[in-house]
Amino acid sequence: MNKIFTLLMFLLVSAGAFCTGSGDAEYKNGVFIVNEDWYGHQNSAVNFLSDDGQWTYRVIQKENEGMELGSTSQFGAIHDGKFYIVSKQEKDPGAAIVGGRLTVCNAVTMKILKQFPVISKNEEGKSNADGRAFVGIDEHKGYISTNNGIYVFDIDNLEIGAQIEGSANPEGSGYGSLYRGQVGNMIKAGNYVFAIHQSLGVLVIDIKEDKIIKTIQAPLEFDETKEKEIQRGFGSIVQSKDQSLWISVCFDQIGSGNALDRLYKLDPETMDTLRVELPKGWSVPSSWYAWTADGFCASTKENRIYWKNNGGWFASTKIYCYDIDTQVFSEVYDTSKIGWNIYGAGFRIHPVTDEIYCSLFHEFLEPTYQTVRISTEGELLNEYSMINNYWFPAIPVFPEVEKGGNSLINETGSQEVRVYPNPCVEYMYVETEIGTTIALYNLSGQNVYEAISSGEKELIHTAELPKGTYILKAGGKAAKIIKH
Repeated sequence: MNKIFTLLMFLLVSAGAFCTGSGDAEYKNGVFIVNEDWYGHQNSAVNFLSDDGQWTYRVIQKENEGMELGSTSQFGAIHDGKFYIVSKQEKDPGAAIVGGRLTVCNAVTMKILKQFPVISKNEEGKSNADGRAFVGIDEHKGYISTNNGIYVFDIDNLEIGAQIEGSANPEGSGYGSLYRGQVGNMIKAGNYVFAIHQSLGVLVIDIKEDKIIKTIQAPLEFDETKEKEIQRGFGSIVQSKDQSLWISVCFDQIGSGNALDRLYKLDPETMDTLRVELPKGWSVPSSWYAWTADGFCASTKENRIYWKNNGGWFASTKIYCYDIDTQVFSEVYDTSKIGWNIYGAGFRIHPVTDEIYCSLFHEFLEPTYQTVRISTEGELLNEYSMINNYWFPAIPVFPEVEKGGNSLINETGSQEVRVYPNPCVEYMYVETEIGTTIALYNLSGQNVYEAISSGEKELIHTAELPKGTYILKAGGKAAKIIKH
């Protein structure tokens, strides 16, 4: 009888039961996990793990009655108060509800602002661009990458614009090219976006003109194992604390999943590249064969980059680190010692605590998953068990109010100042020394608020301020503030 009850509960939860709206829920302190979910049965899902270790499952269904994500959601990004969730298709074959290849939510309430079942159509009116990733450019626009080029997104009007010329799939947009000629991860650095194109290389895009100004191709090399020249490819890209870009290298461009034991360091200003050799067998995963965001990321606190071992979806257990300043490679953690494996993109580094949040599965074809928190020194800090479901976790995403961007940019002096939440609505806090002058300016340079801090945490009421962008100055530092 107990087994029957347990099975019934599993089926109900998997089907999205117990997901009634929460009214005034806020998702601020914790981490989102974007999940592929059970392909062929359900649309994708987002779970939320709070800082106190509590799970909220299927947040999209919970906060948006009758609405769901699309199929095989592999990427999520929070930008300027909005959560952009990118899916490969608009609906799972086994699902009843049509979602979107792009879903835009309020990043705090998770209420859906708009969904896009189709990113682009061909002449026959059919979709010709499956979703891959999103990067925010400024408060007005972002870019969406797909298996068929990059598209400009109008944030003000929540509309998908034109394809960036030269970014299209050179093999066309048919099903056979679904995993050929794709565009994957993108990084904004200065006045450019650096996008990884499977067959063309790194596309350098001028964000003012939405125009490709340069393409950096992977090398053509003679491969002794194949006894012929092989056109190498790039896999993924991250930005380290020192603002350098780091690019993983694929064995080829056809999506074989093979990778080389090397990285390329790219200077985003000079565009110069430097080849960095990795220890043997430490290649960064390549997932062009069935695209994920890749288990490759960087710390915002230390000048270090991290990646998992190249074991594909079902065999990765180790997390590696490269300390850029000391040029030392190290193994941070091996999840096999606790009997689990890293799935998909797997893990990301918390931008404030610098701790690793890693999604694990127990065994393939078992609905048992958990998230673990690991220090960058390799200490297992906590394990967060989950209800049984075929989650297939894709990528952790951290709420914007917890990002390191809450610390004010240093103009002069070294006093530590923090401001949060940002974006704000009715209020914000400024943490600084007592007696510090705090001033808020609009973009016309008008002083709209000024006070001397009376405590270590100063409360500023912002409800009456017009929506828009402001500059906060305190303690010789300044930061951009968004008022919603």
